[in-house]
Amino acid sequence: MSAFMTSFRTSARSLKDIRVLTGTALFCALYMILSMFNIYFTPTLRITFGFLAMAASCYFYGMAPNLIGAFVCDFLGWALHPDGAWFPGYALNAMFQAAVYSAFFYQMKELKLWKVLAARLLVVLVVNLVLNPLWLSLMYGDSFWVLMTARIVKNIIMYPIDCFMLVMVLRLCVRLKQQRG
Repeated sequence: MSAFMTSFRTSARSLKDIRVLTGTALFCALYMILSMFNIYFTPTLRITFGFLAMAASCYFYGMAPNLIGAFVCDFLGWALHPDGAWFPGYALNAMFQAAVYSAFFYQMKELKLWKVLAARLLVVLVVNLVLNPLWLSLMYGDSFWVLMTARIVKNIIMYPIDCFMLVMVLRLCVRLKQQRG
């Protein structure tokens, strides 16, 4: 736990660095661009690629800037492409993803496959399979279990694909960080 708190304090101190704020903002813009390229199966079930930008940002800048960035990205994403009323639960989803990716990837010296698999699995289980159906159920009155069942199939299919894409992106991030020194 102390390593986690040290990591959080380090990233919180970096909020004073203009390069960190600029980098986080650029990754936020990339997140919103990637999130525009959704593949819709139903109005409530889609595949998106924004998590790749979020994971990369979390690798470079840590938890504190990315918690703020995730909230801002969620709100700006809704403002640019509103699909109904803004719901704060989705901002919590984005912030949870940022927290998980930061906890697993920030200050990672070399890419570890188990970290990628565990981080993505945690996000899939908590956000995709529990929180998203819960928010949709609260907002639209649909059955939680029906919404969750459809997501189980999608996430079983997408999990290895998402992990592969995440490994490729993080491999590039590690290489860039090593070159930068």
